[in-house]
Amino acid sequence: MTLFHFARPLALTILLAALALPAPLRAEGAETMRFTASVLGLTAGRMTMSVNRKGRAYAVTSQTASAGLAGLFQSFTVTNRVRGVESGGKFRPERFESAADGARAGRGAEITYKGGVPTVLSMDEERHPDAPVLDPAAQQGTVDPLTMTYALLRDADAGEACKLSLEVFDGHRRSRVTLGQPEPQGEGLVCHGLYRRVDGYPPDEIAERRDFPFTVTYAPLPGGSLRPVEVVLDSLFGTARLTRDD
Repeated sequence: MTLFHFARPLALTILLAALALPAPLRAEGAETMRFTASVLGLTAGRMTMSVNRKGRAYAVTSQTASAGLAGLFQSFTVTNRVRGVESGGKFRPERFESAADGARAGRGAEITYKGGVPTVLSMDEERHPDAPVLDPAAQQGTVDPLTMTYALLRDADAGEACKLSLEVFDGHRRSRVTLGQPEPQGEGLVCHGLYRRVDGYPPDEIAERRDFPFTVTYAPLPGGSLRPVEVVLDSLFGTARLTRDD
């Protein structure tokens, strides 16, 4: 699940972030990050993301669970895993896996990559009958949703924030995320971005809305780096937020 699932006409579900900043990986080690998602001020879900890094390699596991009113009506848990490498400011996933329980059951996926080209080994979510069929072999250079999430939510060097142009492929759909226009906010920074549906969506979804603006707010850290503390998306359901808890 990603923040930009709210750009699709699904029932009210959880939002999680999805951008990639071309900053180098931080020091080797492991860390855990926690976030709360809300829509129109109401809690929708919570995510815990565990990251392990070694040199250029990254391995990320996230667990997202519905909460608040969303949990009352659509209780679910989604677990995503990805491993890959970052080189020259670019992320190259190697294997992505997703599994879901509860209301999101039947939406698992497994994608591998070779030479930057994804191969969809399994995709439980059925393609919309009116949506164009995308050839994975034509999606070279795209990244998976969890790599996007990790890249957005990790700390960034001050000079690397607000720099983004990323193509994303989830097994059915292709989208584009761009980020720029940095504006100082206190000691931090606000960046303005755009999520765009590119291909693989039903025509009525494209006609309803193709572009979704969002902002990312960064807070300063000791040493001069920046930490994303909030992502705000103008979604089909209203204002959606992802806020860091720790």
